[in-house]
Amino acid sequence: MKHKRIYVVLLLLLFFGFSEALASENDRLVDLEKEIQLLKSQYSQLSQPKMGYEYGPPKLQMRGFGHIGYEYSDSNLGSENHFSLGGVDFFITSQVADKLSFLTEILFEFEEDGENVLDVERLLLKYEPLNWLNISLGRGHTALGFWNQNYHHGTHLQTTVARPTLFNFEDDDGILPIHFVGLELSGNFKVPFGLVTYYANVANGRGKTTEEIQLIEDGNNEKMLSLMLSLEPKNMEGLGFGANILYDVIPGNPAGTPARPNEITEFIVGAHLYYIDQKIEFISEIQIIEHEETTDFYHKGGYAQFAYRFGDVIPYYRFDFMDIANGDPYFVGLPGVEDSIQHTMGIRFDWFAYSALKLEYRYMDADSGASNIISGQVSFAF
Repeated sequence: MKHKRIYVVLLLLLFFGFSEALASENDRLVDLEKEIQLLKSQYSQLSQPKMGYEYGPPKLQMRGFGHIGYEYSDSNLGSENHFSLGGVDFFITSQVADKLSFLTEILFEFEEDGENVLDVERLLLKYEPLNWLNISLGRGHTALGFWNQNYHHGTHLQTTVARPTLFNFEDDDGILPIHFVGLELSGNFKVPFGLVTYYANVANGRGKTTEEIQLIEDGNNEKMLSLMLSLEPKNMEGLGFGANILYDVIPGNPAGTPARPNEITEFIVGAHLYYIDQKIEFISEIQIIEHEETTDFYHKGGYAQFAYRFGDVIPYYRFDFMDIANGDPYFVGLPGVEDSIQHTMGIRFDWFAYSALKLEYRYMDADSGASNIISGQVSFAF
């Protein structure tokens, strides 16, 4: 009996000890489960946008444009013909948050010497608190005319093969500051007689040469200021007109060839008129440039373009002109900057939804001589 009592006592001790162990283990499992739930909650908060945002984690979206062409030219320098690869243009956007977005346009260009060049043409972080107030920071297209705001580096978006001479890019003997680096304010608002759209820039000014875009620093303490306004009248869909103004101080270039020790004050004013609907495209612009150094120089350029759609076929015509004052030290050495008149005739066929065939003839009468150019192009979006 004595031994049985001992066994019973031992069994009771083991039972209560096991019960305590089970209780302790159960408490530990409860604590672990709470910790796991806390970690899940923290992970969920990290992976979701902040409260008030409508979007999930940022998602990168990429589109692209490209073109391949053939050109025959005949001038007083002789004739030539060649195939050419156009740039491959990557257009990338991301909705970072409800009212915050990112845009960049990266262009792979092919040079005549066979080199490939990578250019970040646009890079903008945009905050959109209101319809009438959007705030962008980075590099974009200057508030300088209708074409510069609506047609960028993807040639598929424009009806024609070539841009108007006035809006040639800076590295293609262009006379306008096509790009800016700085701040842009933009938006639209309704008025009793229509819709007003505006763009305004405060940015680094022009560089010492027309090709130089000041990405990191500014050559002087002056900033480029520009403003463009457009009005689309009420009950006249497709019609719009507007004007722009720009002020800048261009730094001197003492080490240039020839040397240019003085700064140049630049004023640009312009106007545009357009009518675009499903069949008709009419765009016209003029820009006037004043450069003040030791002498004042006045330049102007413009174009008028008309196109009409017959189903998938779009014939078009454009008239371009440039009137350049002699002796402007900022345009010295740019072969394409001269007085000229150009007639462009062509036809575009929208082959597929995202691909077009273009055939174009251009006749230019310039100070350097007359030229005839025939161009063919396949443009596409991807």
